[in-house]
Amino acid sequence: MKEFLLLIRAKGQPMAKRPKDEQARHIEKVSEYVAQLTEEGKLIAVQPLKPQGAIVMKNDDKMSHLTIDVEREIVSGYYHIKAFDLDEAIKIAKADPRFELGPWKIEVRPLLKMEEIEEEK
Repeated sequence: MKEFLLLIRAKGQPMAKRPKDEQARHIEKVSEYVAQLTEEGKLIAVQPLKPQGAIVMKNDDKMSHLTIDVEREIVSGYYHIKAFDLDEAIKIAKADPRFELGPWKIEVRPLLKMEEIEEEK
C-alpha cells in the first residue's frame, strides 16, 4: 500500500453559507465516510483546517508572508490515506460526500517517503 494526501480545496467557505440542518447532515455523511475508510484500514489521518493562516515565502533573500484570502480557493482540510495506487486514491477521493454539495476539489498527491529521497541520490 502507498500513502496519499488528499487536499480538500474550496473557494470561500461553502459550508458556512448552507442552512444549519444541511451542515449537520453533511457532517454526518462525512463522518460515515471517515468511519468507512477507517474500517477498511485506508485512513491514516483526517483534519479540517481553519480558514485563517499565512503563506510564507522567500524571494531574493527576503522573507515575507501573505495572509490567506478565504475568498480565493484554499485548502480547507486533508485526508492522509493508504491506497494500492493513484487510481484507487482517486476513487476514494471521488467518494467523498462533499461533492454532493457543489464545487469542491480534492487534490490527490502520492507521498514520497524520506528513504525514497535517499535512494534517488
